[in-house]
Amino acid sequence: MEADPIRRDPEDVKRLFARVSARYDAINRAMCGGLDVLWRGRLAKTAAALARENGGGGKKKYLDIACGSGDVCARLLGEDPDCSVVGVDFCPEMLALAREKCGGRAEFAEADCRSLPFSESSFDAATISFGFRNFADRPACLREIARVLKTGAPLCVLEVARAEGPLFETAQKFFMCSAVPLIAKAFGGRREDYEYLAKTTMEYPRRAEVEKMFANAGFAEIRTRAMAFGMVAIVSGKKRETA
Repeated sequence: MEADPIRRDPEDVKRLFARVSARYDAINRAMCGGLDVLWRGRLAKTAAALARENGGGGKKKYLDIACGSGDVCARLLGEDPDCSVVGVDFCPEMLALAREKCGGRAEFAEADCRSLPFSESSFDAATISFGFRNFADRPACLREIARVLKTGAPLCVLEVARAEGPLFETAQKFFMCSAVPLIAKAFGGRREDYEYLAKTTMEYPRRAEVEKMFANAGFAEIRTRAMAFGMVAIVSGKKRETA
């Protein structure tokens, strides 16, 4: 079990996201200067491309985990209009936003990633955007995702990454721990909620450890694509036949 001194009980995290849900998109756009829209678009493109590479024919079925307000679900529908998309989140308030954003074009379910309500080998690809760092048991979640993916199907995770080098690491720490809570407060959010989210960023494992978690959970062909001076990354892996 990985050590994380700031990990909260999942119910506490659920209440946190319920509180921030109404301002979630606006604060994200402000924090990232709108770049989060571009990053989520790249995540959807990556997942769709890898799903097509895996073949199998027919309509692709995507699973977006910790779907939040539904940005990636909408992006996946844009990348592959003939696909079906299922979004899961453990926060009902977020799911309400996602349903509104997708206008009935996607299905949604309230679920914890540690116990997904789907059969084995149900999906052609899975995505997570800016949610993986908040999972209470990341290795268990990865194993559960592998269970519901078809053999060779990709998992693509968009997440913050620990900046490399003292200069970028110092800048990232200042921005996340000082600037982000102030931005949230300016939008009417609770500073302490975003202090927690900032701390989860700084405690997030480095690239090698994340890739090792993927491998241990049954994924192969693991790749990391760094963006924003290494402070954001898309990690992808394909379910091994023996996963």
